[in-house]
Amino acid sequence: MQATILGMKTLLNNHELTPYERGVIESMLEVAAKRGSLSEKQIGFYESIASNYTENALAERRVWEESFDSEKKKELRIIANYYKKQGTYFLALSNKILDDKSFIPTRKSFAKLCENKYAVKVLIEHYREPRHSAGDMVYAVSKSPSYIRENLTRGGIVLRPDVEPPVNAAKGAKQYLVLPVGEPHGIVVEERWLKIRRNKASKK
Repeated sequence: MQATILGMKTLLNNHELTPYERGVIESMLEVAAKRGSLSEKQIGFYESIASNYTENALAERRVWEESFDSEKKKELRIIANYYKKQGTYFLALSNKILDDKSFIPTRKSFAKLCENKYAVKVLIEHYREPRHSAGDMVYAVSKSPSYIRENLTRGGIVLRPDVEPPVNAAKGAKQYLVLPVGEPHGIVVEERWLKIRRNKASKK
């Protein structure tokens, strides 16, 4: 037990600790001081934090940070924005990423955030070539949300494909800026809600 307490105090002197990790360890030390012991679960939690600050772990962290290029930063912010819009998972991490452009998550956190099946779908949509180009005349598909059908009753003109990164992990989630016919301002519409009308001659 004394070795664990000493390890916690030593770790607190490590300035690379996150505010959360520091708060957890300080709380455990308070509990240990009052009760004279810690539960196995608490000790295990401390050991999981300490494992991130061994010499090997810190060396791996430095290598990871040095490899964190502009492409990774771009994908990180795309996925953080996706999760923030969803409003369910990874909210604290996503907000940290979007608020601090210099922030680099751990390799483990990056994998959880950006390499799961939903994030992969978002990135596939982001990098995929758009089906429609600027200047194309488009219309709402019948299954599109009502506000899109109402805005595109007479169709609309694509002003800009890829106006914003996708915020849904769905096929056709690429976002377009579309100017409804007769309206002064464009609206953002996902590709899956758009279609073009072909005349009979073009179908033959």
